[in-house]
Amino acid sequence: MTDYALNDRGSLEIVTENFYDTEIMRVFGGLSFGKLRTWEGPAALVPEPDNPFDPTTVSVRIGRNKIGHLAQQDAQRYWPYLARVVASGYTPVAPLKLEATVLRQDGQAEVDATARLSIAAPDLLFPLNTPPAQAAVLPQGPSIKVLDEQEFAEYLHGIVPPSGEGRVMLTLEVNKVRNSHGQTVDTVDVLYERRQVGRLATQMSRQFIPIIDHAFQHDLLTAVWGTVRGSAYEVSMTVQAARPDEIPASWFEELPNDVPELLPPAESYPVPDAYVPAEADRSRNARKWRKGFAVAAPAEAPVGPEAGPSAQRSAGGSGPTSFGQVSVAVWALLAMTLVLGVVGVVFLGIEPLVSALCFIVAVATGFMSFYLARMSVAGR
Repeated sequence: MTDYALNDRGSLEIVTENFYDTEIMRVFGGLSFGKLRTWEGPAALVPEPDNPFDPTTVSVRIGRNKIGHLAQQDAQRYWPYLARVVASGYTPVAPLKLEATVLRQDGQAEVDATARLSIAAPDLLFPLNTPPAQAAVLPQGPSIKVLDEQEFAEYLHGIVPPSGEGRVMLTLEVNKVRNSHGQTVDTVDVLYERRQVGRLATQMSRQFIPIIDHAFQHDLLTAVWGTVRGSAYEVSMTVQAARPDEIPASWFEELPNDVPELLPPAESYPVPDAYVPAEADRSRNARKWRKGFAVAAPAEAPVGPEAGPSAQRSAGGSGPTSFGQVSVAVWALLAMTLVLGVVGVVFLGIEPLVSALCFIVAVATGFMSFYLARMSVAGR
């Protein structure tokens, strides 16, 4: 599925317990004792309604590696919003910083890792308005104050959500205005739904005009993330956009629009099964199966050839296969005891030391065969 970049204006620590050591090691291609390594990049947030341990789990994945999950209370807060992205056909992603090293704990090597997502609060993940389709969206960056927004306060008050803060998609357009000195200068207007709601300062406008012109030459608008805040007394607006010198060269080539349209807001959304066991999940599933089977076996599980060796062992029997193997070992030891006894007798008058050694080993093998024979009888 196509990635959906979530609003990254925030921070959230995720759970990276030793449960995910194997996957974290794979991300780094190996770790060294005491040497801290850092990985930064996009990570997918995947709801797992079919998780056998907790159906509200939201796993955090780097590629195919499940390196952590949201804490339970965070998973419950974010679940409806992530479900909306998934139901719309996209994979929710957010920037992740993962730090890890290997430490020795109680004589054993363990991965010590911390991870933090750059992600906004749940109610600020999505813009209040539909992103423009024919637009190149600038990467997010530090906040830039929008000027003259008070001139449009009446209109903006109708945009501000009940919480008092909301994320919006804005567009930037170049316009000519006359300044206080009577000179005509180029400035950048800020628009919401094609309606002006403010402007950028003159110096800031000069920095963004070449970028806006570049997108316009490709028949695209320039879109940016913004935040609107308001109360009964005032309203304010900021733009979160990377400064021109911080925009990667690839953006000018791709001119991406990474804010695709989502399904309308609803009370719930269908979420497909997405659980993929980590290495520790597989071990935990195996332990859980063996434990449950061992309890049920005396009353329910068949014991015999049709149940298989595992079932027979779980029910407390050694099974015909293991019994047969013990019987072969007993007869082999008895044969060895007999041969050693004969050799000892032969060398009794010729090599007393060799004869004594053969008798000693014969006694040992005889006792061993007797012990195995008793064990096999008890196992039956």
